[in-house]
Amino acid sequence: MKILYAFIFLFWSYFVAGQLNFDVLHYDLHLVLDPNLKQIAVNEALHIRLTDRTTQIKLDLVGPAQDKMGLIVSGVTAPYQNIKWRQTSKQLIIDLPKQLQQGDIQLFVKMSGQALDGLIIGNNKFGASTIFADNWPNRAHYWYACHDHPSDKATYQFTVQAPINFEVVANGNLVSKIQKDNNRNIEWSYKITVPIPTKVAVLGVADLVSKQVGEVDGIPIIGSVYPQDSIIGLASFEVAPEILDFYQKTVGPYPFMQLNNVQSTTRYGGMENAGCIFFDEASLNNNRKSKLLIAHEIAHQWFGNSVTETDWQHLWLSEGFATYLTNYYIEQTEGQAPFRQQLIQDRNRVINFSKRFQAPLVDSLTADLNERLNPNAYQKGSWVLHMLRVELGDSLFWSAIQSYYGLYKYKNASSEDFAQSILSGVKDAATKARLEAFFDQWFYQVGHPQIKAELKTKDGQQYLNISQTQKLLFSFPLKVAFYDESNNIVLLRYQIAAKENSFALPENLKDKKLRFELDPFTELLYEQQ
Repeated sequence: MKILYAFIFLFWSYFVAGQLNFDVLHYDLHLVLDPNLKQIAVNEALHIRLTDRTTQIKLDLVGPAQDKMGLIVSGVTAPYQNIKWRQTSKQLIIDLPKQLQQGDIQLFVKMSGQALDGLIIGNNKFGASTIFADNWPNRAHYWYACHDHPSDKATYQFTVQAPINFEVVANGNLVSKIQKDNNRNIEWSYKITVPIPTKVAVLGVADLVSKQVGEVDGIPIIGSVYPQDSIIGLASFEVAPEILDFYQKTVGPYPFMQLNNVQSTTRYGGMENAGCIFFDEASLNNNRKSKLLIAHEIAHQWFGNSVTETDWQHLWLSEGFATYLTNYYIEQTEGQAPFRQQLIQDRNRVINFSKRFQAPLVDSLTADLNERLNPNAYQKGSWVLHMLRVELGDSLFWSAIQSYYGLYKYKNASSEDFAQSILSGVKDAATKARLEAFFDQWFYQVGHPQIKAELKTKDGQQYLNISQTQKLLFSFPLKVAFYDESNNIVLLRYQIAAKENSFALPENLKDKKLRFELDPFTELLYEQQ
């Protein structure tokens, strides 16, 4: 029933937000920017594939409203065709003539104005003028016309004209840099040839110092920071080549042509823009905290940017994966103790969040997309991956993650797609049934096991009694370590499924004074009562 409900919601949300009748394949954006002015001019070309015969396309675009901010469209054209169009406060509605109602089409949009959001024109912490796109979750349509949904991925070309004293960064490779207007301006052109979602397609304009901090398998890794922070900022990014190499060996080849790590004014601690990560200007301190932030955002290049969730309720496929890959990086570079400490910290965050709000991992309950950036998507998603790793074992788990990534590289995936990818590699019927139950409860059931455990003696026999105190029952394996007075250890594993569970202790523990520890290896997301 939970799976059926999730499927119905997925279909409906995709139908509403995903607009099944067209697919934008490419955006070509020409922008003239001046940080001293709030106005921008945009000439946009779109290559669109119509997936069904259609007479009208609705592109997302925020136009002027009561505050008079927004982009005003001055023209929409197509090769050799007259185009009728109209603009509302939230959309650009284009009526297609008969010759353009099927197949691949090109549209050209000309607009200008002051973006209300998405493309942030302001000052950095030093008072210098900056322009940074900040699109997550769906704010790209504040500064150009697009299908602003993660299900519609496209390639991009950015051609940006900016004053000569500024540097321009964007997704992809720099293909040209041309002086204009008697050397007063420079026209920068970047191109990315693999599809990415709008949420991570960005540009930035600022006074930046850029340096290549390393190279991995021919992939240049660059740091771009404010001049005033050049020493500590560039030093912070020196760990990036090691991290990228680590994830390549863990998941697969890096999916883009280069990696630029950019100090910026993003409202988030870090924003994982494809091949052009933006870090909050105050986050680069060349310490462990900034290193783990860099590891998290680089992990997103595989999960979130290359493999992208089909819709927002599957956000954990991005944030949960990046969180767990960061934790795995801790495990492999710092050891088991820091790794388990991080798992416990993450588990506590899930528990504390669940006391305020409960939603399943595949979250169709949280309407505000920004509010989905919560421990449910990050830490709970990470914990589900950890428990799956325990269930499968290291070799099979990482092989399955690599297969899932390879299957959906540059595509979209849902939670159901992930589960089916894992299940497809399992041949044993009993194991497959156990995994199906695992996905069902951890994807679609709210909460987590809340366990009360105690030792009882009856007729000379010791029993471990375990109760689930939450409303919806979970089925899960639980390891328990028993310690006698001499600190000798006996490890037992129980399968918990009922509300009340009682287990007789083996003969070798009879008549001993015992204490016990639940989950001694930190393998289960649970709350002890």
